[in-house]
Amino acid sequence: MSSPNNGTATVETLSEVFRCFICMEKLRDARLCPHCSKLCCYPCIRRWLTDQHHQCPHCRATLHLHELVKCRWIEDVTSQLDTLKINETNKQKGEEKDKCELHKEKLTVYCQSCSKCICHQCALFNGSHVGHSFLPFDDIYKTNLSIVNEHLGKLKRRHVDLICLAQDVERNVENVKIARDERFKEIINIMQTIQSKLDEQFKIKMDALVGKIIN
Repeated sequence: MSSPNNGTATVETLSEVFRCFICMEKLRDARLCPHCSKLCCYPCIRRWLTDQHHQCPHCRATLHLHELVKCRWIEDVTSQLDTLKINETNKQKGEEKDKCELHKEKLTVYCQSCSKCICHQCALFNGSHVGHSFLPFDDIYKTNLSIVNEHLGKLKRRHVDLICLAQDVERNVENVKIARDERFKEIINIMQTIQSKLDEQFKIKMDALVGKIIN
């Protein structure tokens, strides 16, 4: 049977592979020995080799700085391992929250009298729950899920109604704009017609006045 900590153990094992064999810490600016393929930090191996040690500290083969292989991909791997560690830690914390603080058992029963989730041992043997009414946790989950889905369905329908209403408002606004533009054109045409008639009447009167003056 697999242990709940297997995931964390696997991540830790992988992390050990990607540790510097000199300082035993997470690799920084990783380099690889071309003779034994061991990984180490560049600052660590540089210090080792510059202190008159022209040998790999692991395999003892002759080694110089320029022979070291730079491993750019190591940073991506260690970054992913850090993310996995965080995820595993959060997962374990979540699992602890789903367990009874007293018996460390999984919460499987809902006490209706206390309005709280408890484990089966609390329901059977804990004196504080004597005479209380219980429901299986799965039933409570399904009931609440059904209620949530029902409300979600109502919200979706309301959302559709609001979209339709917004579209109607947009159409009405567009119709109002069109009617306004048409009315404005009508007013301009009327004003131009009136202006034209006034100009014509003014010309007739001016011609008549000039004729009288000449005569």
